[in-house]
Amino acid sequence: MPAQFGNASELLRGNRSYEPHLLPACSRKVTVSLFALFSSVDTLFLAHSVTDFKMTHKLSVLLLLALALHASPARCNDIVDSDPASETTVEAAKHGVDIPKFEPYAVPDAALWEQFTDVAAPRWKRSQATKKGEKEARYDGEWAVEEIKELAGVEGDNGLVVKSQARHHAISARLEKPFDPSASGLVLQYEVKLQENLGCGGAYIKLLTAPFKGEFSDDTPYTLMFGPDKCGESKVHLIYRHLNPVTHEYTEHHLSQPPTPPIDTLSHLYTLTIHTNNTYAIAIDGSERRTGSLLDDFAPPVNPPKEIDDPKDQKPADWEDNEKIPDTAAKKPADWDEDAPLMIPDEDAVKPKDWFEDEPLLIPDPKAQKPADWDDEEDGDWAAPMISNPRCADAAGCGPWERPLMRNPDFKGQWSAPLVDNPLYKGEWAPRRINNPGYFEDRDLYKLSKIDAVGFELWTMQSGITFDNIYLGSSSSNAAALIADNVWKPKHDVELAISEALRPKSPPAPKPGFADVLRMFKDRIDEILYSISTFYGVLQSEGVVSALRQERAGAFGLLMVTMALGWLGWNASIILGFMYRLVVAAPAPPPAAVTAASADNKTASPDSGAKADRKASKSD
Repeated sequence: MPAQFGNASELLRGNRSYEPHLLPACSRKVTVSLFALFSSVDTLFLAHSVTDFKMTHKLSVLLLLALALHASPARCNDIVDSDPASETTVEAAKHGVDIPKFEPYAVPDAALWEQFTDVAAPRWKRSQATKKGEKEARYDGEWAVEEIKELAGVEGDNGLVVKSQARHHAISARLEKPFDPSASGLVLQYEVKLQENLGCGGAYIKLLTAPFKGEFSDDTPYTLMFGPDKCGESKVHLIYRHLNPVTHEYTEHHLSQPPTPPIDTLSHLYTLTIHTNNTYAIAIDGSERRTGSLLDDFAPPVNPPKEIDDPKDQKPADWEDNEKIPDTAAKKPADWDEDAPLMIPDEDAVKPKDWFEDEPLLIPDPKAQKPADWDDEEDGDWAAPMISNPRCADAAGCGPWERPLMRNPDFKGQWSAPLVDNPLYKGEWAPRRINNPGYFEDRDLYKLSKIDAVGFELWTMQSGITFDNIYLGSSSSNAAALIADNVWKPKHDVELAISEALRPKSPPAPKPGFADVLRMFKDRIDEILYSISTFYGVLQSEGVVSALRQERAGAFGLLMVTMALGWLGWNASIILGFMYRLVVAAPAPPPAAVTAASADNKTASPDSGAKADRKASKSD
């Protein structure tokens, strides 16, 4: 039996030094099988009243069973192959997405670098503390270090997974040595993956103040808290605790305007950087979402004001700070009616012509038929379901008509005396200012308290919250950026590809056939004919105004009237133009043309005139 397991009786009592839920998936299942077999052997001995069987004999039987279970490596392979993560891998391969296998990534000089490998998993210790003020309530939420099952971007990648719903969870891991942020700032980075839809729960991490003692709980002093939370409002917490040098007490300071986290099933990277110039930066998936100052962006501010109001100073009893007072000489006018209502019926209103007082809003469905299996004796008298009265659809209204309300012109409301200047007014009173006895000024807020451990202390309604690739180091190192580029981004890209590949594709819309086109054309013709019939019927019975008020038929009728007027106008313009050309004479030639003709006659030669006379005599 391995030494870390302890003795069998301690294991069966649930001693917390052995936590099978923190073993890798394959080893955990095999180990649980061993203890189940051990319990069966114990039960068999008790059933046969074999009470003097030595514990060493039991351990011998257990050891033989262990050898039998571990003799065939196929046993473990079968367990891993049945894991749902393998199903995701196979499904992704069908869509041409290549999922890489997990390979450890080395980060030198890190205060903490956690990838939840088989070697690192045992350092995470589940809390056995009780909640503050609740003796019976414990951190009963279960944890597991296991391979990611939903939308896994890396095959064989383990993470710390919340396994219980609607439970309090607490787990922590101690650093190899305390980390001091005052030397060169701080960088905290980790991944969060919500394998289930998160309705209400936290996924933030705490950096526990050195020295870390006892069981981890909500009372454990922490230096800084950072990470996403969703319960109603979604936000990324950033809270740091500061030691007041005057009172020697710690106070919490919350980021005033926290960014909003993404809520989906992808792996998201949260990065917090605190620089030595008292500035901070919050990045999500490598993109900066919030930057600012530790001095200005947190509530309450760390440094108190130099002066405060004197708590002993009190306003004098005769101090008048009302600038206006009611006029005591004013009296209510005799014609002021305080009982007049604000709204009264409009006496000028007239009931619309298309308001049908005798028509009900609902009528029995004329198309409804009593079911064949309806039994009046057992089911009662059958009645057709009620539908909206189609006659009321395009009408102004149905049922009893009432006059609309209008504002009462005589309404004045409750009378009150007008305000006048207060002759005793002295101004707004304020207590005198004194020096703040608790004043201090800390200009090195980045020098946070030393950190001894990290932990998750959460309440969540959903399971499946997964943490991975936790890094803690100094702000002068570029390790966080390298981790983002070489560890998170390849995984995230694969998850995006799988998500896109597994997204159901909507089938293409079928193209309408010839019969569909004819049916659509017929429906439009029927609709036009129905509108014309409705418009004409209302026009004959109630007049043109009521006909034009119809919702659909009125609009169609207005369109027809407009088209008819346009057609008449077009024909009238043609006829008027034709008549104008017939009645009005053609204009005379311009004067310039007449002058040119006379000039041509004057310049003609005498010979040409004589020739013309001879031609005329010959013709005679």
